[in-house]
Amino acid sequence: MLGLSLDNPVVQDLLEALQDEELTDVTLEGYDGIPIPASRFVLAARSSVLKRMLYGNFREANTSRISLEEYDSVILEAIVEYCYRNEISKFRLYIHRTASSARRLVQLYKAADYLALVGLAKLVAQLAHNLTTRYPPLACAVYDEADLFTKVSRDALEMIQSRPYVTLPPDPNTEGGIGCLSSHKLISIYHDQNIQAGELFLFQMLREWKQSMEDEQDHRTDRGAADDNHDGGADDSLSTVQACAALLVLDNIEPHDLLTLVSPSGFCQPESITQAITKQALRAAQTRVWTMGSRGPDLERILVEGAGSKNANGIYYRIDGLANGELYSKREISCGQEFVYTLSISLKSPTSKESTSQEQVECRIFCSKILTHKAVVRLTTRSDNGRAVNTNSAPIRIGETGFQPILQVISLELIPSQEEDSSMRGKQKIQLSDGDHFLYAVMTPRLRSASRNKELAQNTLVKVTEYERCIASSNQEVIGVERGQIYLHIRKLSIISQDPGHKFCNPVYYYDVCDDESEELSTFSSSSSLDGSREASVIVNPHPSTAIVQKSSIDLLMQPATSRRLFVAESQALQELYFCNYRVRDKPIDSKVPATEWEIDTHGMQPGPKCRWIPAASDSSPDAKDRRKTDASIQSRTSTDARRPAVASFNDFATSVLPLPLQSKYSLVPN
Repeated sequence: MLGLSLDNPVVQDLLEALQDEELTDVTLEGYDGIPIPASRFVLAARSSVLKRMLYGNFREANTSRISLEEYDSVILEAIVEYCYRNEISKFRLYIHRTASSARRLVQLYKAADYLALVGLAKLVAQLAHNLTTRYPPLACAVYDEADLFTKVSRDALEMIQSRPYVTLPPDPNTEGGIGCLSSHKLISIYHDQNIQAGELFLFQMLREWKQSMEDEQDHRTDRGAADDNHDGGADDSLSTVQACAALLVLDNIEPHDLLTLVSPSGFCQPESITQAITKQALRAAQTRVWTMGSRGPDLERILVEGAGSKNANGIYYRIDGLANGELYSKREISCGQEFVYTLSISLKSPTSKESTSQEQVECRIFCSKILTHKAVVRLTTRSDNGRAVNTNSAPIRIGETGFQPILQVISLELIPSQEEDSSMRGKQKIQLSDGDHFLYAVMTPRLRSASRNKELAQNTLVKVTEYERCIASSNQEVIGVERGQIYLHIRKLSIISQDPGHKFCNPVYYYDVCDDESEELSTFSSSSSLDGSREASVIVNPHPSTAIVQKSSIDLLMQPATSRRLFVAESQALQELYFCNYRVRDKPIDSKVPATEWEIDTHGMQPGPKCRWIPAASDSSPDAKDRRKTDASIQSRTSTDARRPAVASFNDFATSVLPLPLQSKYSLVPN
């Protein structure tokens, strides 16, 4: 093998020759008829499928024109560019934040998969993942265009499952949302029991889809054109909607909404609505508590819907939290969400002037950054109290125990083995960001397997658990730091999310914008260095979302209320969205949170949310009751006469919510 670099004259001449159309000997042509010249030899060398096509017993082997009618010239040009240069820089110019661009990405993925261009397929799948994490409504376009069970289809479906309240609503800016879905893909979504959304929201999305189909049909009619790639007319769209509505769990929709929204739509049979209300009543009569479920794992959770801050909507699952309350959080980290959304329920102790009867429960919905706020500032704080750095070649090693920041990898590079500094050979240079700033670090050679196995890559979220902070005693050009600047030597880390899809914010190198001797840095202090004898390791967290949301939420809530609000005002690390307070004696017997009456907090948007507490199916067991000790303590303070009575019988329930014709039909009241 010849070890030729890109700077070698032979390589440069060959690359220039590839751009010379006079030296091409085959032309690719798609359905738009635009010819794309290429080299038969290069195409065959990169793709085993093209090799069989161009040099095998196929008719393409005896002609200079290859017809690939499934693709257009843009796709074919990207294939040729990748075969030539292992990149698709020209194709990237066609990618915008629109549904048509998302579909074109999937079309290129299909072409790469068909032609066995594995590297191109991986590259395009990553581009599609990055696009949908930045613009979630485009996940519907990707899912609709992709073949089922492919990587791009799985990634898009995971986005829809985890963040339905931002992926499904129609978005005029991107032309994405549920209107991008064809009939069979829409039905597959409604079959999915892992969609983290309430049934009423899914019903509302059916109305949006039907409206978008009608608008599209009117648009095609005005143009006088027919499009074979779309569904039929109003009858077809109505039958699709009815098929999806049959998959809704109607008894998880409030009776009032069933009678005023679902029933008039004509999407559901009247008998199914009646059966749903009957089922609700019987369940309430048996348990004496009014509850409804939702899709998703059978865990204790709270459904939040209708909030003006769209990202706040979703299903919040219970996690271990406050000593005097409970925490619930959404699971969205793997889908590009930069914030952890949390709902807290805590008991506020009365002041000395207030009686016990005035005790209140405080509920809050807030979000906090995943990345540790100002972590780089703290890590780069000098601990030598202004002493001069020594002039020896070895760096000064300072350490910090206890502080384990969550950071994002924004670049990862192997230090060459021929590096003059023997202490750096075989290590990896890495840039770590807290969203505002980044700093340089080196990883011990024992961690290289993590990057080789693709567990650690660009954009990966990591928790740095063991490290040394080093002050460079001389310029370390190989890692990008100058004399006197601090870098990290990482020994252990835990991977939080392998690929959130994009880089959070636009961090800058800390020493380019900050003075390491500023007063801001003096607010932090560091302690003795870490023991360098500990074994290096990478831990891939099998349940990353639960761990990270728990830590992020608890760390912020443990601060006193006054300091927490000051922290919020100065850093914006935590954004308080909605809150509500109620007296303990007024606590609803069938829920841990009020359904309505939420007020707008500092960063929230109108309107306020509607919330519903959903117990796990096993929560009726004695063990579950013991686990909910906080709720029990609150409940014990509630006076019996102040509690709202539970539903006593089906007849009591039905006469209060069913219209008279249905009451008469089921003999609930005398005719």
